[in-house]
Amino acid sequence: MSERPDIDEMKQKLKRTRGSNNHVLGERLSSGSPPDEQQSGSDGDVSGYAPGQGDGEPGQEEAVTTFHGRLMEEAKKQSSMQHSVDEDEIETFPRKDKKQRRKREWHRPKFTRAHFYILLLLVLLISVGTLIWYVFSSASDIKDINISGNELISDEEIQDRLHFDEGTKMFSADLSQARENIALLPAVNNVELERNWWSAINVTVTEYRALGYVANNTDYYPVLENAQILRGYPSSPKKAPILHYFEGREFNQLVENLDKIDDEILEGISEIYYRPSGNSSTRIHMFMNDGQEIVADYRTIDEKMNYYPSVRKEIGDPNSGVIDFEIGSSFLPYGSQEAEEVKSGIYETPVQAKYIEDVNQALADVRDQLTEIGGGE
Repeated sequence: MSERPDIDEMKQKLKRTRGSNNHVLGERLSSGSPPDEQQSGSDGDVSGYAPGQGDGEPGQEEAVTTFHGRLMEEAKKQSSMQHSVDEDEIETFPRKDKKQRRKREWHRPKFTRAHFYILLLLVLLISVGTLIWYVFSSASDIKDINISGNELISDEEIQDRLHFDEGTKMFSADLSQARENIALLPAVNNVELERNWWSAINVTVTEYRALGYVANNTDYYPVLENAQILRGYPSSPKKAPILHYFEGREFNQLVENLDKIDDEILEGISEIYYRPSGNSSTRIHMFMNDGQEIVADYRTIDEKMNYYPSVRKEIGDPNSGVIDFEIGSSFLPYGSQEAEEVKSGIYETPVQAKYIEDVNQALADVRDQLTEIGGGE
């Protein structure tokens, strides 16, 4: 352990002082005379002696005794000073930096391999105990089934296809089979199921978008973006137009183009009629929710209708005329010759296409033959 420089210097001074004092004291004891007399004797001056204080006289003995007394007192003082500042009794402390003191203050026991195994065993025991408690207690029961994303399909129908209910154990719910069952629904495009530990199941459904509705008596059935009509799921028309008289290729082409129209514009269309004429077999007649009347071609409706907001803004009053999107883009005021020509025959019920008539005739023939066979038996 290294000592401080100021302590070493103090010890050296103490040694020199003690040696000098011991030397002076030794000289005085060996001479046997007071320091004044010793100095006078060395100079050879005998006049320093007082009268009547010769050799053997009482005055001289008394002076020597007093001198020796002073020497003894000085020796005691030196001894007491030496004892109070003895270098062996000086306690020195080495300097310690803050890091060493902090390490000593925050000393931690050494983490051994035995400690690691004990800790690992405790963690395993706690984990196994928690798992056993969870499996055999009501904590593992399904308490919530959260269904989201469905509009056309009801929550009840989706839940019926899960084949598990609230109260079923979380680990016994077959999510793969439930996913397959829900995916068979015609309106479902995608479905995701996940366990929300510790007691919930999340069902997220993505449906095909409804681009229109077709009427059947008093019911309306959604027309999906895959051109399928969702039979058996009647609902009120919303965010899409009602389609009239579309069948076969015309129907598929119209649905494909409606899927390309902006959602906000599609929501603003109230009804679309198929109105073919002798001059145009692809003409359609549209009514908007704002009262505007439009004549267009179902093959180009996706391109023309996206310009409707700007055209509608320039027109002003929606009841003042017809927008013609069939060829180009123009506005025809009511009462004008152009408007009369465009609207001629527009309210007539369209005649079915030839291939549809052939299909219906073939079905009627098959029906008649089956009836004859049944009657003959």
